[in-house]
Amino acid sequence: MNISEAWGQDKLESMWHLSTPWYEPVIRGIAIYLFIFFLVRIVGKKQILKLSPMDLVVLVFMSGAIQNAIFKSEYGPFSTLISISVFIALNILVHELTYRFNWFEELIEGKPKVIVLNGKIHKRVMKRERVTEAELFEALREHEIMNSDDVKCAILEKDGKISVIKYHH
Repeated sequence: MNISEAWGQDKLESMWHLSTPWYEPVIRGIAIYLFIFFLVRIVGKKQILKLSPMDLVVLVFMSGAIQNAIFKSEYGPFSTLISISVFIALNILVHELTYRFNWFEELIEGKPKVIVLNGKIHKRVMKRERVTEAELFEALREHEIMNSDDVKCAILEKDGKISVIKYHH
């Protein structure tokens, strides 16, 4: 028994033909990329850990595209390859634009935020960035600081990590 007998000749042939016009997976790829990217930006910096927003989008998108190609018969390999190729091209473009233009890098990756300055905790910034006092004080303890009065500056970095500069008394 060969593959075409076991799987069916029509399934084998349809696997290598696009079931939709070529531009549909391109449009889907762009739409999904933008949706997931902005969703990640809304969630906030600390939730994405060490991944950049673009890296997380790549991970989510590729896993979804691959899952559809594997588990849904209406998605052939060419549709998936087109979608993934569009996504990778967009990701390369975004990386290039963030490298070349500071304003674009700030738009895409955000910028560091001061959450403590001269011992004063900036609760409004912490609330906007979704950082709790417990998380702040955990970061301070990691720097052997027990009181915010001993902090010259604490900054929520673009990657979600909290950098701390303490006063040297």
